[in-house]
Amino acid sequence: MRLIELPDEILHAVFTFVANSPCLVGPCLCWNLRQLSEEWRDDLDTGRHDLWALAASDLSSDSYSHDLCHAVASKKATRQRSRKRAAELSPRRSTRLRPSTPKESYIHAYNLLLSRTESAVLQIAEHAHSSKDSLTLSKLKYVLKEHGPVAVNQRVRTGGTFLVEVNRARHVSEGVILKCIKLLVEEYGANPNVPSAEFASVKNVSISRPSGNATSKTACSTSTVGNELYPLIIAAARGMPTVVKYLLDNGADASLRGSSRFRLFSNPKKTVRGEGLTALEFAQRMWDEEMRNGLERRDMKGLQRTLDCLKLKV
Repeated sequence: MRLIELPDEILHAVFTFVANSPCLVGPCLCWNLRQLSEEWRDDLDTGRHDLWALAASDLSSDSYSHDLCHAVASKKATRQRSRKRAAELSPRRSTRLRPSTPKESYIHAYNLLLSRTESAVLQIAEHAHSSKDSLTLSKLKYVLKEHGPVAVNQRVRTGGTFLVEVNRARHVSEGVILKCIKLLVEEYGANPNVPSAEFASVKNVSISRPSGNATSKTACSTSTVGNELYPLIIAAARGMPTVVKYLLDNGADASLRGSSRFRLFSNPKKTVRGEGLTALEFAQRMWDEEMRNGLERRDMKGLQRTLDCLKLKV
C-alpha cells in the first residue's frame, strides 16, 4: 500500500504522534506531506475531509489532558448548537467567502485559535506589568474563560507564552504567581519547557492555492524567532524558590539555556544580562551582582533557597 492510500484515521494517528501538541497536527500535515509531491498537494488541498475534520477537532486543546479536552469539547458543542439555531433564524448569507475545502476550513479554525491565544497572552501581559491592575488568579481564570479555548503551549507573534508572562508578573507576591502557574500546568496542561522568544521577529508561512485565474495565499501558521527564555530561568533569576521547585517537580528541564536580562533587587535601574545561561547560572549571576551592589545575605534568602534547589538538580 502506498503512503497516500492510508486511511485518514491512520494518518491522523501518525501525525498526532509526530506533532508536539494536538493543535500542530494540521501544520505538520502541511509541512511534511504537502511538499512531497503534486499528488499530495492536490489531495490535501481539495480532499481528505475526514483527516481535516479530525485535525480541526484537535484545536480545542494543545495538551493531551483528556479531562480538559472533554470539557472544552462540550463547551464547543454548546457554542455550535447556539450558532446553528442563530443561523436558522437569520437570513442565509452569501457563501462566496466561506471556506470551500476541508483544508481551508481547518486553516480558518487554526487562525482563529492563534488569534484567541494572542489576545489572551497580551491581556495577561498587561496585568503582569500593571501596578494598578496587577495579575491575580481570578483575573487569569477570567481571561482564559473569556478567550478560550486557547493554545496554552503556543508561542504568539510577540514571542510570549502563558507561563513566561505569568512568571514575569510584577507588583504581586510569589504566592500569587505560584497559584497562577499551578492553574496553567494542572488544569490546562501548560508545558514548562516551552520558551518565549525574546526580541522576537515574526515569520508568516503561507500556502498558495489556485483560485480561478489567480493564485491566492492563505496563512497556515506563524513562527516566531528570537532568543529563547524559559519559565524556570525567570523564576530562578527573580529568586522565587517555591515556583522553581514546582516547575522542576512538573518536568522543567534545568539544563535548558536562555538569554535575557533582569533588574537587580538592590538597584532596579541596573540590569543583569545573560546569553545562553541555565537557570542556575542566571541565579548565581544575580547573586554575585546583588552582593557587589551591597545587598545583605539576609535580604537574599529567596535567591539562596533558589540556588540550593537548583544545585540539587545538577
